[in-house]
Amino acid sequence: MSAMRYNVGRRLAGLAASGGLLLLVSAPGFAQDACTGFKWPVDTEIGWMGAADSEAVATGATIPAPLAKAVTLTLKPSKSETLPVVSGVKKQAVGSESFSGWFTIDKIEKAGTYQVSLSQNGWIDVAQDGKLVDSTAFTGNHECKSIRKSVRYELAPGSALIQIVGAPAGTIKVTVREAN
Repeated sequence: MSAMRYNVGRRLAGLAASGGLLLLVSAPGFAQDACTGFKWPVDTEIGWMGAADSEAVATGATIPAPLAKAVTLTLKPSKSETLPVVSGVKKQAVGSESFSGWFTIDKIEKAGTYQVSLSQNGWIDVAQDGKLVDSTAFTGNHECKSIRKSVRYELAPGSALIQIVGAPAGTIKVTVREAN
């Protein structure tokens, strides 16, 4: 009888350990589940944000065109960074310990709706011809660890300035692509 209890106990322990392993293996899936509820598909952005091959870009740099991957933008302290275009965010909304920066996309090939997405909090400004472009739509999710927000803009062919203001860290991942 005691041998049978021992075997049953071992089986239950084995099942419990398997269940624990299953939970550990499934845990990354729960993180992805938190990335739902956006107003438009952001699966491409989530993939680009999570990829190891993002393009390192310093504040003030120019990239030739929107990339098919994330840009890791190096930011500077907001209190000392002079932006090329006055931001649309209220100054009091920018934290004293936050970071800001910008880069230029040299060539938007065709007019259309483009979405700019961030890996963490921050204000997004897009400018063309020295003027801010009004956003047309916004979506975000505080629970998603890959992408915090995505904002859409109607862009004309030519260059586009992307400004990030008030981010919590010295680098931020940014994606820019034509909307579906």
